[in-house]
Amino acid sequence: MTSNEERYKELLAATYISLNQTNKSSKSMDLCALVTKSILKVESRKRNRKAIDEVAFRVGVERILSSLMLAAAVVESRWAYRSMCNNSFSGEVVKGDTFKKIISLLETIGYIEKNEGSNHSNPFHIDHPESNKFHPGLATRLRATNKLLSLAESIGITKDTTVYHYKQCLPTNVIKKKAKSMNRHGKKISGRQMVVKRDKTVMILETEILSINEYLNNQDFEGGIFNGYIRTFNMGDEPYFDWNKGGRISCPGKDSYQKMQKKVRLKTIKVNNESVAEVDINASYLSIFYGLSGHSLPKKDDLYAVPGLHRDIVKTWITTAFGKGTFPSRWPSKAKAELINKGISLNKLTMREVGQIVCEAIPVLQRLPTSNIKWADLMFKESEAIISAMVSLRENFNIPAYSMHDGLIVPLSGKDIAANEIMKVFDDLGLECKVKIETQV
Repeated sequence: MTSNEERYKELLAATYISLNQTNKSSKSMDLCALVTKSILKVESRKRNRKAIDEVAFRVGVERILSSLMLAAAVVESRWAYRSMCNNSFSGEVVKGDTFKKIISLLETIGYIEKNEGSNHSNPFHIDHPESNKFHPGLATRLRATNKLLSLAESIGITKDTTVYHYKQCLPTNVIKKKAKSMNRHGKKISGRQMVVKRDKTVMILETEILSINEYLNNQDFEGGIFNGYIRTFNMGDEPYFDWNKGGRISCPGKDSYQKMQKKVRLKTIKVNNESVAEVDINASYLSIFYGLSGHSLPKKDDLYAVPGLHRDIVKTWITTAFGKGTFPSRWPSKAKAELINKGISLNKLTMREVGQIVCEAIPVLQRLPTSNIKWADLMFKESEAIISAMVSLRENFNIPAYSMHDGLIVPLSGKDIAANEIMKVFDDLGLECKVKIETQV
């Protein structure tokens, strides 16, 4: 592997700078004070900051330093990423201008290394001239230098002990809005972050997520990382957007419990010292599509079951079709690779051939191209159902429930109640669903 390839893979493995970490120990406070003193020495200003701006600056140093130190402890290459676009700081505790100023000062004194965002050269272009010269869309990468890590170690903060010196705060900016995604050079580029104006609708959405976060944060959650949820709406630049597109809640961070494999979650996670179960919605998007199309669910246990095709092939085709809003003509390279890596043979089946078989077995899908039902509509209905079930379980049964997008993680004793609540909220939305309960035992 060439050095360019290695660096690019390192950049891709970066963790997100959420700015939701703060000092926990006296040693992390001492480090923050030393770093703040150092950068103020090299800063050139004509006049002193106002008191409120001084507080914001020092909070910014603490949040940035905490994120970079934790990244250095959990990511081998130490890289962390953050968009430098001012819109991405909308509603954050650290504003864009403050963030950029602190980063510049940290770079000046040699405490961080920066890899600029925007387009990056393709490390494979030298060996494959026919490929694109650039990869679009990588956010700016930052990492602590050896100089900073040595300073931290001198006061007792080592790589192995870093996690004990910082704490995770619940996010305060919990409602996000993104523009419509784009295709560039055949690759899907996520929509840009948009400014969220806190009107009455947003405040209602915000209050709901904040209350969920506060309740779950007071539970004893072992064996996984719960950082609080944010809810991201999509297609915010479309004229018909009315906070009704996307809306999935996610727990940020690559170490989030949502990123764990299911079998690991079921084995290791405990809620209030109790083992957990996962209550999954069978073929969630397909179930919602049936309902929005005015059809009842067929009488079979697994909606993805199609004679002659592996379940994962059927699921991949349906997922791709919903994503495109029409029948796909070719296998997405990533999806095809994932199937092959699982040992699933496509037997030279084309995407069109799979589509014909799937649509014959599931006739409702024949309506997809003319239905005007988009993936963002399906995600919105799913998110509404999951959030409603989480709130009901909290308010009516005091059962903590953690989202898996198309299902919930709950204490083992609450699994049957959770299953009933999911089916009930689907019914309230005029939809049907089938659920499956999975446990370790």
